[in-house]
Amino acid sequence: MYARMIVRDFRRNRTVTLILVLLMMLSVVLATASAGTLVRLVGASSSLMTQAEAPHVAQLHAGPYDQEQVDAWAIGRPEVAHHQSMLLLGIGGADLFFDGVAQTDNIQQNSLVVPNTERDLLLDLDNAPITEVEPGTIVLPVIYQVEAGLEVGDPVKITAPDGYATELTIGAFARDSIMNPAVTSSKRLAVSATDLEEVRAHTGEIEQLIEFWLHDPASQSAAFQKAYQDSGMPAAGQMVDAAAFRMFTMVGDGMVAAVVILVAVLLLVVGMLCLRFSFLTAAEQDYREIGVLKAIGVPGRSVKRIYLTKYALLAGIATVLGLPAGLALTPVLTRNITRYMGSVPSVWNWVAPVLAALAALTLLVLFVLVLLRRFDKISAVAALSAGTAGRRPRTGMRLHRSRMPVQFRLGLMDVVGRWPTYLLLFLVFAVSTFIIIVPISSAATASAPGFINYMGTGRVDVRIDLRHATPSSAEHFERLVDQLETDPDVTALAPMVTTRNDTLDKDGNTASLYVENGDHTLLPLTYAEGRAPVDGTEIALSLLAMNQTGRQVGDTLPVRVGTQTRDLSVVGSYQDITNGGKTAKSVLPTGEDDVMWYMAGVELAPGTDAGDMASAYAAEFAPATVADIEQWRVQTLGPIAEQITITAVVAAVVALALAALMTALFVRMLLARDAGQIAVQRAVGADDPGLRRQYLTRVLLVLLLGVIVGTVAANTLGQGLFNLMFEGMFGGFESVGQGTSRIDFAVDPLLTYLALPAALLATVALSTSASSRSISEARISTLTTE
Repeated sequence: MYARMIVRDFRRNRTVTLILVLLMMLSVVLATASAGTLVRLVGASSSLMTQAEAPHVAQLHAGPYDQEQVDAWAIGRPEVAHHQSMLLLGIGGADLFFDGVAQTDNIQQNSLVVPNTERDLLLDLDNAPITEVEPGTIVLPVIYQVEAGLEVGDPVKITAPDGYATELTIGAFARDSIMNPAVTSSKRLAVSATDLEEVRAHTGEIEQLIEFWLHDPASQSAAFQKAYQDSGMPAAGQMVDAAAFRMFTMVGDGMVAAVVILVAVLLLVVGMLCLRFSFLTAAEQDYREIGVLKAIGVPGRSVKRIYLTKYALLAGIATVLGLPAGLALTPVLTRNITRYMGSVPSVWNWVAPVLAALAALTLLVLFVLVLLRRFDKISAVAALSAGTAGRRPRTGMRLHRSRMPVQFRLGLMDVVGRWPTYLLLFLVFAVSTFIIIVPISSAATASAPGFINYMGTGRVDVRIDLRHATPSSAEHFERLVDQLETDPDVTALAPMVTTRNDTLDKDGNTASLYVENGDHTLLPLTYAEGRAPVDGTEIALSLLAMNQTGRQVGDTLPVRVGTQTRDLSVVGSYQDITNGGKTAKSVLPTGEDDVMWYMAGVELAPGTDAGDMASAYAAEFAPATVADIEQWRVQTLGPIAEQITITAVVAAVVALALAALMTALFVRMLLARDAGQIAVQRAVGADDPGLRRQYLTRVLLVLLLGVIVGTVAANTLGQGLFNLMFEGMFGGFESVGQGTSRIDFAVDPLLTYLALPAALLATVALSTSASSRSISEARISTLTTE
């Protein structure tokens, strides 16, 4: 009997049933895809680090190097399980050509290396170790295949100032566990030992990559890094640990996963609200029948079983359909993960999405059980005497008080009079607007030229970086600055010298800061709070450094300068996602032993082509790295922005589908509720187009309010969620909610306030028009007199 009743109900409400299944299916699709994306990201990242045997701590060093000194020190450290060094031969962009194109605009520091035979391995595209390279060939990082379109067999030419030139052939592409993504500024190009020595005889800047593996990196890494820095070992470069390597590999795809998870959660919430609306409407329509069943002695639990079986069946169908769709969507969202880190065969790649789909199903069924508690309050006598569960609320608005068209006025009166009924539709439209705007605004922000302000640098046209490799580096930088100061195309110049200085973290432990020293009033960056330091008694901290040291603007911070410790006043804070995000700005003395690198920010005269000037400066100031600042931003964040854009498009399509389906469901339900009123209005002469306009007025009025609230929420709450995502990626989970990211959305007014609402408006209007065609079926003869 129960089965016949459920089947009859499905046949009677085919359209509503189909829409409800599609809505729940969308929730399952996104839940499945988000779980699949997250488990593949974590799995691929961990697998890459494990298969490559990535170091736990790595120190870059440019300058004189004594391997025996490092060996002796490492042997005396009980926490060190293994250590090794790799020679990197840096090739300037002007001397490096990929398929005939000079790499003068490439911001990466490209270095030739002989691949390791054990630990810190380069992996091919099948994640097999590359331990040997054939002479005459070269293995490039996979980023150049993905971003530059290079292929196996393309030529790579290396030249030298003395006229030397050699051409190598791309033999393969490699994944690098510590230098894979664009946000890391160095790349390793693997060649044979013979080819490296040949090139080294003519050109190249030598660096050493000193690597350590610890017995217990989780507990020993911080103390080991401090011990190394205090020991006087080679340290003319950055020191990075395994946590930073893992963060670098996950940063871009982590943002994609975070956006998909956010949309999936919101969609599941909306699906549950839609389920509630469908349930209550069905219960209202069946109110009299429920009373009859109770009157003839059917137990209340049996009545509940009918509805539970119905909605559990719908949720089950949605899960069965949504699971394969989500599994099909996952490869689209994880394409970048596969290209950069490879695919890892794992049972969890399938188990996690299935568990996510089952979790969504369980939540939906549990929600129905909660809703069924309403049936306990229904008595047979009340149901039989009432005949319906609802009453049309009254409103004080009157038709004769307005000159509005009658149907428009009726629609407005209904929304005002029955606002609780329209609250669900309002929430769906607000959430749909939120889902559309937040991912698109996130992509637009990462792509905006102004994002450079959040990378620790001011708005300059050209950026010149020079490593402190030898004592002559300081002289080279001084000559560079002197030439720029006399260049007629340069309108402003901000030379900076970065030193590494010790300070104390909030737990009282010694921590290192990269402090950029110079006149910070020239070409200033945007400060989140406070201002730029003006002398050696003041310091500005990045937000991550502020969190690390436990300081606020107005506090003092002890900083080691040479042989002295100075208490500096913290006068400002700023956003920075470079160099691990923990940086500072001051005007400290720059002793040669503490200098890490030099940087000059250049502002060009109006009309001067930044790209051309960057190319000219690259040739003139070699071995300094020169970049058009826009090109620098694009190469650093371009791949991340591209991934977020793909996710934003998927989220927008899902949101529009959600709005369309919910509108169709709501209008069909509303027409079922109002069948009697519609029939009466048609009987007294109301035409069908006018009645449709009445319902279109109701829906579009609610849409307008939903878009306004959704837009405000996207630019406030959505921006906050975007910053939380950045905090987690660049500072780890311990930084989430600590205010270490304060990025403002770069909103495109035409896109955000015109194009996107217009798309939502068109979708909802079409859905309303299509769903209200059944108005013509309402006749006074079909009404039942109670």
